[in-house]
Amino acid sequence: MVPMKPIKLLILILAMLCRFNGMAEVTFKFAGGTIEAGALKTRMENNISALLSEINRAGNSGGTLNLSAINIEAEAKNRLIALWEDSHFVCDKSTNISKCLNDVQGFQVRAIPITMKPTDPSFDQSLNRELTISLSKSGVITGVRPAWELQEDVSRILFSPGGVADTRQRREILKWVEDFRCYYNEKNIKALNQIYSDDALIITGSVVRQRRNGDNGVRLDQTVNYTVQSKAQYINKLSGIFQRNSRIKVEFDHISVVMHGAKPNIYGVTLHQKWQTNTYSDEGWLFLLWDFNDPEAPQIHVRTWQPEQIVASDGVFTLDDFFIP
Repeated sequence: MVPMKPIKLLILILAMLCRFNGMAEVTFKFAGGTIEAGALKTRMENNISALLSEINRAGNSGGTLNLSAINIEAEAKNRLIALWEDSHFVCDKSTNISKCLNDVQGFQVRAIPITMKPTDPSFDQSLNRELTISLSKSGVITGVRPAWELQEDVSRILFSPGGVADTRQRREILKWVEDFRCYYNEKNIKALNQIYSDDALIITGSVVRQRRNGDNGVRLDQTVNYTVQSKAQYINKLSGIFQRNSRIKVEFDHISVVMHGAKPNIYGVTLHQKWQTNTYSDEGWLFLLWDFNDPEAPQIHVRTWQPEQIVASDGVFTLDDFFIP
């Protein structure tokens, strides 16, 4: 006769294993009526389910991601692995249902709740986030990224009164801006080189302080200098910064998006940026002039950066400050 204690111990171990497997397995389904039923829908649901399950397995165990069984593009795979090195995360729900959003380049799924498990002790963002997944028209995963943290900004951008075409374009902008930030954190100079147009205008504002002697003693004068660079100069300088610093940390918040009044494929995007490297940090306002005339490969024609002091006195750059032929 088998003793009772070993049997109870075996049952306990099996229960724990089942519990762990249950935590790892995640099911994803598209919300009804947002995508036509068929092989593509099933293939994408299975692919996303497999991805989220692997994220949970690695996130709960503190291990590395194994994406060999996931149908994901090589670039998206590399970027997700780079993201994972900075911060692990897990999917909060074992069953997820989300709308299938039709994008220019394929499909997008938003609002999958996740909990961040940062490996970086300096991580100071919210632990409760949402995951966004992009897929090609054939159902291959093309991007995995934590969504914009400030959901009030997201709601204001996505639910503008500009109509269906404008809403889709704004969703594309949000996706690209989320990726754009990651390009700096990943030191992905190739992606940055592609996203800036060859004739891009790069403008950086700085405050110059000078001590002057006057009748009433020493005073401190401030003047604003603007440095203009070509794309080649900017990318070359950025490459040097990436090489000299083991870590780049860029954060965006307070986003606003404005469509050009006469050119519906041109948008101005304003962001508050926090920049930090091993030896330098700053905060300021970023303005990007995005061109979506080629929806498959949107580009930035203008990038301006202004420190807080300049914006407080002169205001931030807008679409009205640039002539668009």
